[in-house]
Amino acid sequence: MSDDKIEKIYVPHLAGQFRQATPVLFTGAGFSLGAKNIEGGTVPTYDDLCREIWEISFPNEEYEDGSSLRDLFEDARLRHAAKLKNRLTTLLSIDSQDLPEFYGAIFSMPWSRCYTLNIDDLDVAASRKFELPRQLLPLSATSSSPSGMTQSKHKSLQNIHLNGVLADIPNDVTFSEPQYGERLSTIDPFYLQFVADLISRPIIFIGTSLDEPPLWQHLELRKHRGGRGERELRPRCYLVTPSLPRPRRALLGEFNTVWLPMTAEEFSKTILAKLQGAARTGLSELNSVSDASHRRSTDLPIVSELASEPLKKTDYLLGQEPTWSDIQSGRAIERESDEELNKTITGCLSSKGARGVIVISGTAGSGKSTSLIRAALKLSAEGRKVAWIDREIDISPREIAAGMRAEDGPEILAIDNADQYGSGISSLIREISLNDSRPLSLLEVRSGRIDRTIIRTRLEGIPVSDVPMTHLSNSDINALIDVLDRENRLGILKGKPLNEQVQAFKKQAGRQLLVAMYQATSGEKFEGKVADELLELDIETQFVYGLLSVATAHRFGLTKQEIVIAAGDHSNATLNVIDRLHRQRLLVQSRDKLVFYSRHRVIASIKMDVLQTHGSIREMLYGLILAGATQCGPSGRPTSKSSRLVRTFINHDLLFRVLDAEPARNLYGSVEQLLSWNSHFWLQRGSLEVEEGDLGLAENFLSQARSLAPENLYVDNEWAYLLFKKAIKTPGSSAARDYVDEAMKILVGLIDADRAVDSYPYHVLGSQGLSWTRRGLRDEDDKAQFLRKLVAIVRAGIKKFPQSKELVQLEQDLMKELLLLSVPFHLRRT
Repeated sequence: MSDDKIEKIYVPHLAGQFRQATPVLFTGAGFSLGAKNIEGGTVPTYDDLCREIWEISFPNEEYEDGSSLRDLFEDARLRHAAKLKNRLTTLLSIDSQDLPEFYGAIFSMPWSRCYTLNIDDLDVAASRKFELPRQLLPLSATSSSPSGMTQSKHKSLQNIHLNGVLADIPNDVTFSEPQYGERLSTIDPFYLQFVADLISRPIIFIGTSLDEPPLWQHLELRKHRGGRGERELRPRCYLVTPSLPRPRRALLGEFNTVWLPMTAEEFSKTILAKLQGAARTGLSELNSVSDASHRRSTDLPIVSELASEPLKKTDYLLGQEPTWSDIQSGRAIERESDEELNKTITGCLSSKGARGVIVISGTAGSGKSTSLIRAALKLSAEGRKVAWIDREIDISPREIAAGMRAEDGPEILAIDNADQYGSGISSLIREISLNDSRPLSLLEVRSGRIDRTIIRTRLEGIPVSDVPMTHLSNSDINALIDVLDRENRLGILKGKPLNEQVQAFKKQAGRQLLVAMYQATSGEKFEGKVADELLELDIETQFVYGLLSVATAHRFGLTKQEIVIAAGDHSNATLNVIDRLHRQRLLVQSRDKLVFYSRHRVIASIKMDVLQTHGSIREMLYGLILAGATQCGPSGRPTSKSSRLVRTFINHDLLFRVLDAEPARNLYGSVEQLLSWNSHFWLQRGSLEVEEGDLGLAENFLSQARSLAPENLYVDNEWAYLLFKKAIKTPGSSAARDYVDEAMKILVGLIDADRAVDSYPYHVLGSQGLSWTRRGLRDEDDKAQFLRKLVAIVRAGIKKFPQSKELVQLEQDLMKELLLLSVPFHLRRT
């Protein structure tokens, strides 16, 4: 390879990548050959290992060439496990004192992540020998939790040992290609993440002459560029090895991979030495990201800092969700409901007591978010410190509360899609509202979710003001027509008389501003057009677009790596699909350009309904669970995006609604291996069986959930539901009454201890208690006594959760049953 090509092409390319800290390091066995083990010898090669293990199993016999490492290792593991562990640990433990300097230079680069096929502890030795800019964090793909991949990923440099580490010997390491093949037959979260990195990041392979078949197998995962017209979107990769067979050399171009014929040391001195400026920039970038991700718990995003691009162009008038610039540039009109919101805010801010909370409600697409953004900008312009939380900001209620309690905390808290926090938002608002600073909270909540989000009893003493989004008024319509005309977005209304334009909007006007704008300017039905937009795509594009639609409908965006994992297609074609959808403005990106969303949640929800109708949603749900499960584990943060992604899409109500019972069971089975540690997985799987299936399986699954999470109120609640179901199924059995007594004890305990965060325990107790009364109680005095107890409990629930329509209906059903007991038996049927 000519020095000219290195200087003019490869060094500049790598410099650009390292400035952004995007490259991934992948090392094979040859990478460790420059090091010495604690015996003073070199790290053993494949053949060396075969001979060493032969001596353990057959010490008095002559070595047979061609012996299989897998067979030798398996025999020694079964018959001489202790000797095998001790010998391999010695051979693969690196002496840090004699470690060459080039290892320090390589590990000092701003890698996004490292992978290795090696089991040795070279990374640990390098940490002892060199003063590295980031701590090297070894992770075992055979025994570690995948949550380690997301913890301190900027502050530390993760080195993922795909075949295990020394501590995994002898039972949890992978030594040969067939063994690796066996692992690939199961779902491996580390492997899935590696595949995503492989297609979306530049990889530098170092340290192999391709004697290790798995390395070539990994490289082949990049597949070919694709058909004619496909853009090359796979980042260029580099294979650093002194020699390479000619046939494989010729194939590298298919994988957009360049062969650099040099050793690791030569690569360090020839190329990396010229990239030190880029490395410093990349490390600085990593430090800044780390600082941001480890911000003080009291730091909240502030509107004045977020609204920094007032001239940014968007497709808001064509259906994209609103941004700061849409209000700042005048693309989003000021409506009459905004005036009502301003008056309410002014009144709350002038209050001498707790300022409380303002709930901005409306149907999907009615303009709630636009009004909230406008109000936040107005308050910020007045010099008030306004904190802002939306779907792009991953922050827990605890962190929000800490930020609002801080000495320099914001005066206003605005939360878009506040119902994402469920009923817990009410407890959070109570805590915030009673601060000495008496901040005001502005919450945007979809109308259908207010009852489950705003729990009035928890907000007792806290002023709660409701501002519903109204229909488009005449003045709203006139203003909207002016903006659409100015921005050349009037569509079929362009050039028509004003009265016709106004009538077109009046015909469509309702609470869904998005739908009204589309139907008035296009003359087409909104739902039909959205459905056609999806169904007219080719299968591959439809899948990726559908995937993002399902995610967006549930308030999630996906990174390119997450899309690759969820789509299960690790080729350049997937990158092209993402690129096309973005260029066609069907997808939008987050502020940091790292996350993709469908352009509006209303549109995403319609597309999800279409996918459900056409029976193609199952694989998308499976992919989304995979995308989350590859990055969460027992030690992961429950409020992290990956944990919430899993929790959302394993929900039994969702799966039953969109798939039905049997496909939902199959989906649970397909991800069981990945989520067997997760108590919520077993809770949801058991809940499906309680509702729709086998009570024996339900008991097994819920027992696992109880074992993993013995104090979890949701698990306790569902266990009580199961006990009621068992009693009602066999009301005449000797155990039925015991089941009911235990269920009652659990549910009453949850209620009396005030552990019930929603109305569900009251509903289970009342509804299942009513069923038990009808099936299991014969004596009418017993029935009456039991029903009166249920009525009292349900009424207490209504007092605590007055918005619960289910409890109100349940009270009526219980009272009807109680009243029937006073009617003579022979008259009850008439």
